Amino acid sequence: MGSTGVREKRAGRRPARRLRGFIGCAVLACLVFLAGCGSAPAWQGMEPEALFAYGVEAFEDEEWEEAIGAFEALIFRNPTSQEMAEARMYLARAHFQKGEYITSAAEFERFLLQYSSHGLAPEASLGICRSYARLSPRPERDQGYTERAVDACRNTIQEFEGMNVAEEARTIQNRMFSRLAESLYLQGRQYQRRGFHDSAIIYFQDLVDYYPQTEWAAWGFHALYRSYTAIGWEEEADRARRRLLDNYPDSEAADEVREGSA
Repeated sequence: MGSTGVREKRAGRRPARRLRGFIGCAVLACLVFLAGCGSAPAWQGMEPEALFAYGVEAFEDEEWEEAIGAFEALIFRNPTSQEMAEARMYLARAHFQKGEYITSAAEFERFLLQYSSHGLAPEASLGICRSYARLSPRPERDQGYTERAVDACRNTIQEFEGMNVAEEARTIQNRMFSRLAESLYLQGRQYQRRGFHDSAIIYFQDLVDYYPQTEWAAWGFHALYRSYTAIGWEEEADRARRRLLDNYPDSEAADEVREGSA
């Protein structure tokens, strides 16, 4: 066959190839469309009451994503729904259970702003405290969220004194105090190990001044005693030693000082 015949034969194949390519794309597009239709939320198009019930059931089944979607849809579509307050609380709870603590804190705060006199307000206040406490990092890291937790828990304690939520908030707050105290101790020890005792003393002094109720306070006085001794400030060292022995006599730090191993 000559070159002209070959070109004509190839040219005749092009429309068929294009047609097959077009059909393939069309089929793919249909499959994508059908897949999208199949992934539509189960609560799509539900009436408010049914939507709320669906969200509650999803929450109880620990299907957090489904619950969040349902309650968000209810809040967006029906802002005047009689279940609005409960829907917002469920939404905040679902975010908390899913581990989305920044979002849950924001949702609990939003609930308090809108429903400060509602019966669920104490739970919302505690929810803020608990959310920030979950965000509290290891003592070696920045303690911004720990400080937020302390403030949030303090608000719950003051606002709902005498209630169970206040007692739980106080327990969480004490745990956050301990973490802040440990953070100060670790920072002070970093300076102390490098021989920067003046800087170390600042951290240890803050520890014993602000968090005397924590288990780290004894170690704070222990560290103060060591740093003051290292720089030759005998009077200050003796004062730190006496405060350690008087206030924390049963602590391991006090034992070390009595035994002369500090």
